[in-house]
Amino acid sequence: METPAGAEDPRRRLAERMGFFLEQFGWPRMTGRVLGWLLLSEEDEVSLDELAAQLGVSKASVSNAARLLEQIGALERAPRCGTRKAYYRLAGDIWERMLELEKKVSDGFVGFAAESRRELERHPGRDARLSEMERIFSRYGEMLASFIASWRKERERG
Repeated sequence: METPAGAEDPRRRLAERMGFFLEQFGWPRMTGRVLGWLLLSEEDEVSLDELAAQLGVSKASVSNAARLLEQIGALERAPRCGTRKAYYRLAGDIWERMLELEKKVSDGFVGFAAESRRELERHPGRDARLSEMERIFSRYGEMLASFIASWRKERERG
């Protein structure tokens, strides 16, 4: 997408918006910006150098963000013969991976609440909080599992 001279690429503004959005949920803003750029890119694979240039930031900050996104399964390295440059692409099943990550977090809350209730003396206020935590995240985890299974079926059908 060619941007007229002197005009800002709207993808940059939108990537920044994704950064602000994810920052509200505790993610580093740069991680959201990198994710946003890759979602909006016309290229399937983008190098760290290109990401840094397009976003107007340092290669180091883009590298840290890409590493985090790779660790959670949102990005994959895209090997290229004849170059040492790091190229990345969105994972083919990025949204399913994100939902699976959310399910793991939910399961972690359930486990924490159950373990805490087992190991600590009874206390009405604490027990009520932990019981509610366990119930709500257990139910949420079940809903996520059901949704993920349903999504997989829908995706397989095309």
